[in-house]
Amino acid sequence: MNRLKLMIPFLCLCLFGGCSHDMNRREIDEINFIHVLGIDYSEKEYVLTAVYSASQGADAEKTDAGEEKISQGKGATPFEAFQDLKLKNKKTVSIANTGYFLIGDGAARHGIERCIDFLSRDETVKMESLLFVTKDIQAEDFINQSLENEQVIHEDLEAIEQKQHELVTRNDNTLVNILNEIESNMTGILIPYLISENNSFLIQGYAVFDRTALVDYLDAETSSGVNFMKNIVRAYPIHLEDVGLTVTGSECKLSSEIEDTRIKVKVSLDFETAVKEINTDKDIFAGDELDRLTDMQNVYIVDIITKAVNYSVQNKIDILQISRLIQNRYAKKWKDYEENWNEFIPEIQYEIAVNSRITKSFMLND
Repeated sequence: MNRLKLMIPFLCLCLFGGCSHDMNRREIDEINFIHVLGIDYSEKEYVLTAVYSASQGADAEKTDAGEEKISQGKGATPFEAFQDLKLKNKKTVSIANTGYFLIGDGAARHGIERCIDFLSRDETVKMESLLFVTKDIQAEDFINQSLENEQVIHEDLEAIEQKQHELVTRNDNTLVNILNEIESNMTGILIPYLISENNSFLIQGYAVFDRTALVDYLDAETSSGVNFMKNIVRAYPIHLEDVGLTVTGSECKLSSEIEDTRIKVKVSLDFETAVKEINTDKDIFAGDELDRLTDMQNVYIVDIITKAVNYSVQNKIDILQISRLIQNRYAKKWKDYEENWNEFIPEIQYEIAVNSRITKSFMLND
């Protein structure tokens, strides 16, 4: 009996030890951890362009830590392209540390469902990794041009991510969020698009997807209107005649009503601004002048929101996620709209109510 008691722990160690043994285990210097992965679709095949640091696993004193290299794979599917990428690379490659996925214009127009499915099925991928679309250009070309300009791509994308946090309260272009948007199949998917300018990357707005295929690019103001209605604006500049302001806080609430079959949506926005620039001798904080500027900034923001509303109505794409609003409040009635939802979008009536105030900014001589 005592011998049996001693053997049980020994057998457990053997069994669990065998299960935990990783046959694919590699040392760090045997792996190329991909920082950025570009995904393209051209001539009926997928092209993956991987960006990794040349110094990975090497002696930092002998190699330039900022230098980046690329490797590429092609295939009929994203998975086949990734297998080709692995075969062509001298080391094992991994997307476990990949923070950014760049979807080229061609792949985006072909449809991103396969790309997202492939990425989400990798057990090592970070679901909080960010996705961007490279506007009007293949991701491969976008990456190559950046390397030619001696940019450190993953560092520039980190800077873009930081700028996003300065302007909005959350990033909705994470892998997990895009995956959820695809599964909902009702709202128009929005992914920020990148352009390259003066050896740096810029976000100018959203790429618009109908179902899973890219159909358009929104300009900066329309994209900002979307952000206000999504209630994610942290800061936003306003230019009024001789006064410059910035939004320092905002709260947007959407409410809906159904009368007969007509959907009505009320947009209620409260926001506060701080004065950042005054190029006039007027006392802008005097009663009448302050009221006038407040009215002007209200109109300024209403115009931006109206652009987002008009785009949704005219193009029959639910970029404002009104379907979720209706589903949450009218679960039973939603069945009457679900099948032909896009046809109801142009009939939605919007009411926009804005309330704001201007605060006096800090000055050294105050």
